[in-house]
Amino acid sequence: MTKDNGTKPRSKGTPHWVGFTIIVSITFMLALVINFRAFSAMNREAMQHDNLNQQIENLRGENMALQDEILNIKSDSRTIEREARKIGLGRPDEKVPLPVN
Repeated sequence: MTKDNGTKPRSKGTPHWVGFTIIVSITFMLALVINFRAFSAMNREAMQHDNLNQQIENLRGENMALQDEILNIKSDSRTIEREARKIGLGRPDEKVPLPVN
């Protein structure tokens, strides 16, 4: 069917730019979702990294304290006596009460 001037009538369907806009919008949203998930995972891993570093520092401090205690037990006579009394040992001429659990 043609108009009086010989041209074809224009269809009343959706313009071509609408389909292109929909495709671009979907692509943009997909990229946004993927980046958001990656950002969330990175934040979660950064928080886990910080927590693990804090645990490492705590364990290092505890380790240093235990090393100091071991050194004191090996070399300091007062510490040796104190620890010996805790387990019920004493000098030969002294009576030490047994510890009660």
